[in-house]
Amino acid sequence: MILLALLIALAAFALLALASDRHRDRWPAIDPRWRRRGGWALVVATFVAAFAAWGPVYGAIGGTGLLMLGAGASFLALNLTRP
Repeated sequence: MILLALLIALAAFALLALASDRHRDRWPAIDPRWRRRGGWALVVATFVAAFAAWGPVYGAIGGTGLLMLGAGASFLALNLTRP
């Protein structure tokens, strides 16, 4: 369940990054508004998975940590591969 929460966090911030002005042109098939909505829905899903994995106390801490890890990894990947 923790691995699932990590993968959801990575996908959430990848979608949010692809909805930004700088990376909008990388995936023109889907409207940036839908990418942004999907990203925020996956942020919520990350917390749900973290709460399911660790419980109410550590789930909030673990969910926040996974979101920070997902944000850092996706933004680094997108910015380091920018042509």
